[in-house]
Amino acid sequence: MTLASLRSSSPWLTSLDDPCIALLDPLAKEETFSKGDILFRADGIADRFYVVTSGTVALLLAGPSRPPITIQTVGRGGLLGLSWRLAPHRWQWTARAIDDVTALRFNALDVRAMCQEHPELDGALLEVVAQEAARRLQNVRMQLLDLYGRT
Repeated sequence: MTLASLRSSSPWLTSLDDPCIALLDPLAKEETFSKGDILFRADGIADRFYVVTSGTVALLLAGPSRPPITIQTVGRGGLLGLSWRLAPHRWQWTARAIDDVTALRFNALDVRAMCQEHPELDGALLEVVAQEAARRLQNVRMQLLDLYGRT
């Protein structure tokens, strides 16, 4: 599976031009996860990110006195892992496979090095990460409204 083949099912990939896709594609490594597997844990080192090619992953927020809640699910074409891009490079959420998942894995050090060599890729990925972070923040906001109601 290539990034180009996922473009039609991924809004964030459509925002990357062909040269950016060509730079990222060789860095992709396919990885599989079984239902229930943890892809990464909150506060761990964010040394990678994924593009989901099949299956669904839940992003979980855990509190000290409550079981984890799902704040978002990420499916085919979705970007999984934003924390790799911004210091301190620590995961903000825990990611768990809801069912069997296949994803393209990208090593954060390799991608950041590629971004230093290619400022256009750096800018494009920063835009993608910022937009996805804003979307996730909006999802959490809506869940808080559902949980606590409007005041």
